[in-house]
Amino acid sequence: MKKTLLLLFIIALSFPGFSQITYSGTLSNTDPFFNRPDEGTPPTMLSTDFTHVYYQVITFTVTTPGFITITSSSTYDNFGILYGPAGFDPNSPLTNALTAVDDQSGTNFGFTYQFTSAGTYYLVFTSFKNNVTGSFAVTINPVITIPVKLVSFTAEKNKTSGNLIKWSTAEEINIEKYEVLRSTDGKNFDALAGAELISKNSSANTSYSFTDAAPISGINYYRLKITEKGGKSSVGSIASVNNRKGGAGTIRLYPNPTINFLNVDVKSSSSGKATVTIVNSGGETVFTKEYRLNNQAVLSVDVKRIPAGKYFVKTIIDNEESVASFIKD
Repeated sequence: MKKTLLLLFIIALSFPGFSQITYSGTLSNTDPFFNRPDEGTPPTMLSTDFTHVYYQVITFTVTTPGFITITSSSTYDNFGILYGPAGFDPNSPLTNALTAVDDQSGTNFGFTYQFTSAGTYYLVFTSFKNNVTGSFAVTINPVITIPVKLVSFTAEKNKTSGNLIKWSTAEEINIEKYEVLRSTDGKNFDALAGAELISKNSSANTSYSFTDAAPISGINYYRLKITEKGGKSSVGSIASVNNRKGGAGTIRLYPNPTINFLNVDVKSSSSGKATVTIVNSGGETVFTKEYRLNNQAVLSVDVKRIPAGKYFVKTIIDNEESVASFIKD
């Protein structure tokens, strides 16, 4: 698909002060098509099944950083991808993608995203499956202004046990509390017992932390719920930790960036096999190989022949999958 065609299908939305807006459109077989990403925040892989989905691009401008809710409506299964101010390139659908979302309500997508900077953003509306057409609507709700600046929000495995969730804030004003929410699918979140922290309401940078002592096996998704003293609440962006049973563990890539060889530290207690696959930012597989593991194995992958760029490494060990990214200089 040529980039020049993209200009014919961009719907630009401009509005003073960012009021709620609903766009109504229709996907047709005259719209451009592309290979859409799989779901993720951010997405790291392209779909292997749905490579011919029609799309339209809705642009909107964020003037005040904060939380914005975007929802869709149609009679067919739809899918949404949010791209940052650097733009959307259908020839490289993973580049600059912030989040890709499937169903939230029935077959419609919906999400709340924390926009940390002002600028023009791009929402790509597509069908979930190939060659689907029909009318649709997308609603973009106004920025929810929260009297706090969320500087960071991270989740990682604790050195002793469980998962450590950390966040830092600045310019807290009339914040009542923070709550850590957890999900197993990245969509449906529940509050964790004991994960409610009272705000310090400080104008200086302030740090908070909570340990999830009993994470679920597999991927644990976390997000922060912020409640003001007046009762209004909002949720932030998502962080995740992969907690596995048995052999497989998180992978570490080094050196990163690299030129000739990439070390893949799989931290495995297994003595079985590992499949290592490297995928470029366009979703194309450029390397795949099966390795035999030795406890705490570090796998050396020859990347000399791979062109410079950003890549994703996927490992499969004992039917457990891990994904990490690296840069090839």
